[in-house]
This record gives sequence, C-alpha cells and structure tokens, in this order.
Amino acid sequence: MSYIKIDIENADKVAANLDKLKELPTYLQGAGTEASNEILNTKGMRNYPPGTAANQPPPPFYIRGRGTQVSYGRNLGNSERLGTQWKVIPYGKSGTQISNQVSYAKHVHGTRQARAMARIGWRKLWDVATEKIPQITTIYNKWINKLLSKYGL
Repeated sequence: MSYIKIDIENADKVAANLDKLKELPTYLQGAGTEASNEILNTKGMRNYPPGTAANQPPPPFYIRGRGTQVSYGRNLGNSERLGTQWKVIPYGKSGTQISNQVSYAKHVHGTRQARAMARIGWRKLWDVATEKIPQITTIYNKWINKLLSKYGL
C-alpha cells in the first residue's frame, strides 16, 4: 500500500495539547472524508469521462450502469456500477482509505491502469490524490485549525 504524507500546520501545538484534543481523530476523519470527496469528484474518477464508440449501437455495446447490450431489447445486466462503488472509511486513528469494490476497478483506477482506460479519460486514484496534495493539505489544515480554535489554541 502507498501513502501520501501531508504536513499539517500547527502540528506542534496539537502535540503539546493532546490531552485537551481527544477529538483529534474525529476531526482528522472529517478532513479525510472531505479530502476524499475532493479526489473522487474529479472527472475520470466518480464522474465518468465521455463515452466512446464502445458505448454506442450497434450491438454489442456497453451501457454504463446497465451492462452489455447484446441485441436490441436484450441487456445482460452485468454492470458493476463503478461510479457508485467508492468506499471512504477511517483507517487507524488518523487516516482515511479510499477503495472501489468493483472487480475491474484496479484496471480503471489502479496504479497498473490499462492503457485503454487512460486514453478514454479514466484517472488513476494515486495520480489524482498526488496532484491534489495542495487542496488536501488545505482541507486538513482547516479541520485542525477548527479544532484548535474550539479550545482557544
């Protein structure tokens, strides 16, 4: 598993006042959820890129969210609904894990993405997260500062 390191402003104040800041994990999880949405709302992640000829008649063609249309009037219903299967869950006391439960997600969003997926406009989760480090850092700093303000620190 790979990780992204985020430097948090005022981390020294947080460490010096840990006894007062028992809510820190809750705030970090809130920041992680907000940061995850920042990542997942990027075009090519939760929001599908434009369709291609593979999504247009004549059969067989693939209808996103339904499955393979094998003939007019007959669809296999084999869509796993990639865009709706993202999971954002707490990881440890301060982390957040983003995953997708679809069987082929690693070929669409993983670090070993199929080349055809990149050409279509699908993005790698790692690449989007890395490119959004400035926004993610801002989100985490906002949540930490909110907690510090709550205790007058």
